[in-house]
Amino acid sequence: MAGKFFKVNVRVHWADTDAAGVVWFGNFLRFFEEAEDELFRALGRTRMELMEDLGILMPRVDASCKFRAPARAEELLEIGIAVESITMRRISYRFKAREVDSRKLVCEGSYRVACIRQGTFRSTEFPAKLRRLLKRMDGLVTAQRREKSDRRGRGAYH
Repeated sequence: MAGKFFKVNVRVHWADTDAAGVVWFGNFLRFFEEAEDELFRALGRTRMELMEDLGILMPRVDASCKFRAPARAEELLEIGIAVESITMRRISYRFKAREVDSRKLVCEGSYRVACIRQGTFRSTEFPAKLRRLLKRMDGLVTAQRREKSDRRGRGAYH
């Protein structure tokens, strides 16, 4: 799965920027979380539904970002999310943020997610159901690429 990015678009709003009119660095983590939410939604379940049904929570245990270029209000960013690795107790995600029109790389980042039990906050293994769901990501990314290619072939704006 590593290197196969599921992509979502995020509009930068004025409230996302700092006094210089550039996206405040912390908002990239919010954009990354939005991409993760949309990934689960595209796989058929919201993250909140999964956590509730499985009796788990998925806290972030570390995060990093490398900023390449400024992003500004009203720009449309494409946020790509890839599953870098899955172990029994951790999921590592990788992200890329690009400005849609110019394809300019704005930010790269990553974070790791742990699995804990809702009631006890103790570490536990990710349920097999969740791991199986994420393994379907390859097909989702392939379908997304095919759809984008089809839109280009019809001359539609993307």
